[in-house]
Amino acid sequence: MTKHKATGIVLAGGFSSRFGTNKALAKIGSQKLIELILSKIDPLFDEIIIVTNNPLDYVDLGKTIVTDIIPHQGPLGGIYTGLFFSRFDYAFVMACDMPFVNPPFIDYLVSRSPGYDAVVPSFDDKFEPLHAVYNKRCLNLMFKLLQDKKRQVATIFKRVKTLKIDEKTIRQFDPEMKCFFNINTITDWESALKEYSKTDGQGCG
Repeated sequence: MTKHKATGIVLAGGFSSRFGTNKALAKIGSQKLIELILSKIDPLFDEIIIVTNNPLDYVDLGKTIVTDIIPHQGPLGGIYTGLFFSRFDYAFVMACDMPFVNPPFIDYLVSRSPGYDAVVPSFDDKFEPLHAVYNKRCLNLMFKLLQDKKRQVATIFKRVKTLKIDEKTIRQFDPEMKCFFNINTITDWESALKEYSKTDGQGCG
């Protein structure tokens, strides 16, 4: 795998309302969830940015921390903010609640990005916008969508040069497509703990 001249962006700005506490700080094995994610993506990128509205929760991680430029705009606002502050043209964006990180697949997504404005996994007629690569060329469109209160991230992919990564390709890297599993509830967290323990901590890519 390559260390890319690109940014890895972790969105940690959600309210975790269904989980009850800040799920990014929940423990998976011996690490906080966000620490686990950072340990997996850090070798891939020259820069890591955490987008959060609770910066004091993450100051001990030694990463660049930014807060939403336009508050309370959901994932699109977080993606826009991270991309805005990125030092590089391309950035891989993921949510802070996806424990089964697959570095070879992320490496593949970034390697396919030259010439495209977005590279996004797509299956079952839907996109995975919180596990995708974006170019700064998307910023103007994102800003306009935010201004127009159109916060559905998938709108972007229909309006920029997008490379869709299909299910067959995804499964070559991740046969069970676990990398898209996200923790919304305590039940999800318990499922992740079981999966993690089954693989002795190697179940995350």
